[in-house]
Amino acid sequence: MTLEWMKKQAKWVIGIFGIFILGGLVMMDRAGSYRSDRHHNIVGKVNGEEIPTERFQKELQNYVRGQEAQNGKAPEGLQLAQIREGLFNFKVQTILMEKIFEDYQLHASREEMMDYIVKHPREVAGHIARYKGYEELPPFLADSSVDQARYENWLAQDSIYDRYSMRELEEQLRTSVIPQIQLQQILKSQIHRTPLEESYTVATRETKAKVKYYRVSIDSFPVNADKYKDADLKAYYEAHPDSFYFHDDAARLAYVKIPLKPSHNDSTLMADFAKELKERIKGGEKFADLAKDYSNDPGSAEKGGKLDGLRGREAFDPAFANAAFALNPGDISDPVLTQFGYHIILLHDKKKVDSAEKIEVSHILLKVSAGTETIDSLMGEADKIRTAAQKNGLEPVAKDFKLNVEKTPIFEKSNLSPLGGGYVQGANSFAFSQFEAKEKISEALQSDDGIYLFQRDAQFDKGRSFERAKPQIANTLVREEKLGLAKKELEAQKSAIAAAPDGALPPHLGKAVLDSTAAGAISADNWLAGFGYSSPLLFKVFNQPIGTWGSVEATEMGAVIAKVMEKVPMSDADLAMKVQAQMAQNDQYQVSGIYQEWVAALPKSAKVQNTMDMVFRN
Repeated sequence: MTLEWMKKQAKWVIGIFGIFILGGLVMMDRAGSYRSDRHHNIVGKVNGEEIPTERFQKELQNYVRGQEAQNGKAPEGLQLAQIREGLFNFKVQTILMEKIFEDYQLHASREEMMDYIVKHPREVAGHIARYKGYEELPPFLADSSVDQARYENWLAQDSIYDRYSMRELEEQLRTSVIPQIQLQQILKSQIHRTPLEESYTVATRETKAKVKYYRVSIDSFPVNADKYKDADLKAYYEAHPDSFYFHDDAARLAYVKIPLKPSHNDSTLMADFAKELKERIKGGEKFADLAKDYSNDPGSAEKGGKLDGLRGREAFDPAFANAAFALNPGDISDPVLTQFGYHIILLHDKKKVDSAEKIEVSHILLKVSAGTETIDSLMGEADKIRTAAQKNGLEPVAKDFKLNVEKTPIFEKSNLSPLGGGYVQGANSFAFSQFEAKEKISEALQSDDGIYLFQRDAQFDKGRSFERAKPQIANTLVREEKLGLAKKELEAQKSAIAAAPDGALPPHLGKAVLDSTAAGAISADNWLAGFGYSSPLLFKVFNQPIGTWGSVEATEMGAVIAKVMEKVPMSDADLAMKVQAQMAQNDQYQVSGIYQEWVAALPKSAKVQNTMDMVFRN
């Protein structure tokens, strides 16, 4: 099963795998060490079937070489961790699908494969291009429109099936693509639609109405989650015995962070390098080439440092603007320090536009980051903290070093970034890896903004757990209270709303805001402020008597009370025509949705063992 097939055929695979496999395993050696002893020859098991490490690496590397060549950069940090996790999830689903094909006895006949090849010339062209290059494509496959007759005559030649690309395509069709199509046909046979059902669906979806309504946002009432005590949370937990079951292990970590800030020496070194670049430009090297090679501004570096268009002073940092506007066209500035780093500025043009002076410039940005000496110094401090914390714990030692101890939210093993937006390489592995289970304090782990030391604060097994559910319950109670307050506010204004004439409805009544389908009649599956997208409540509102205010209702976004001003139903002729068209239409999208949900749920019913943290340390 190759990745070309994944791209072109398996949308459910792309959802799991393509999102993550964006770059190169070539960076793997930078991210962690590979252990080749017999305990680490596999990255996991699926229902007892092993996923070999060697094959796992090879499959990823084969894909990655092309991606890195295309993008010019290998992935790092969170992206790299997601790549490995994405590939593992893909391998799990592949193994489970192969077992299903076997159980259902799904296999491709030669006739089915040939029919598929005849109907998919673009896919055949893609395979040839992948293995032989676009220059090897027959002319009728290289054109924007395929000459089907010439294509079928070409397929009639026995010699073309000796090509590696065609043999590879046939193997994919035999083992994966055709069995998937057959499996979707099995699912399709379970979908039964009657004309009456379709008529109701079409009429509900297509009927339009004009609506006026008042809404109170759920955020109109601040509620602090800290007000709920353990007894309140426990009562809710006990009242919902079928809820709060967790399917994966979880943890919470305590940590300290040593900010990673560049030193004065780091800034001086970068200033010297900026001066060196200017001298190279004066010596004849092209500004645009140096910008592409060295500038840390990704938006302009690929354009040779060019900032598009004429810009006024307000578009720049003040120090940048002062230096740039002092130049004459063709001049290059000395290094200029701003909050972003050092800039070398080339002025292209300066002119007045509507009495305001504007300039067109290019620049090379050199960000000032912590150098090796600075990082080594901070790592040394972190090692001292770790040594002391191994004996006495993180909290008392952090006070001695004037650092604050913070805690991550509760996070599952699949969450590779427990700190939220910031990624700390190694944090997830420390929390869950058997290899590091005996370590009280993590190694010093470096991220873009600091050096971290972690200590396990809590561990949670899969299953139902009150302690683990507490934050979730608190958020639920906060939301329910906010919705209750929003409804109460709207109930208090209900009589005033009912008494006001349609032409003189107040724009605000307390916290309630008047709104409407201002653009005219809309269908109930539209998005509407206060209701959301395709809100079930909006369908209900459309069935109210015209000209009558309904009851106060809660939505995901707050509380609403609405009146239908005008309804535009479909004519019987239009309804009949659309129902007929829908009944004749292929069930492709419905089947595809069911199929993707079914495939995505497969791992939940399987025994999956992920041992990647024993092989690759984050």
